[in-house]
Amino acid sequence: MKTIFLVEDDHSLRDLICFLLTDKDYRVEAFPNASSFEEGMENSIPDLILMDIMLPDGNGVDLCRNLKNSEKKRQIPVMLMSAHADPSIADDSGAIDFIRKPFDIEELYGRIEKFTS
Repeated sequence: MKTIFLVEDDHSLRDLICFLLTDKDYRVEAFPNASSFEEGMENSIPDLILMDIMLPDGNGVDLCRNLKNSEKKRQIPVMLMSAHADPSIADDSGAIDFIRKPFDIEELYGRIEKFTS
């Protein structure tokens, strides 16, 4: 079973995405902010990270850049998501993809499948 780390500060959206991905047989660990995500990264390595850009205590672009500078974690695919940011903000972050919220769930499934197969 593939593990996805989800970093999303909106409680309702985080719960919905967790439910949808769990229903597709992914193991999901969800984090409401940057600091809890960083703590989670100390304990395990996911198969993919789905990360909001605008977080209450950090920025998903900066978190992604930090991961890509880590020898041990740079290979983890990161998908950034945002309702407000221009997709080009992710261009130099090291992210493999960007998805705009609100998104079509089938599109999300397809993108995640592409990077976890």
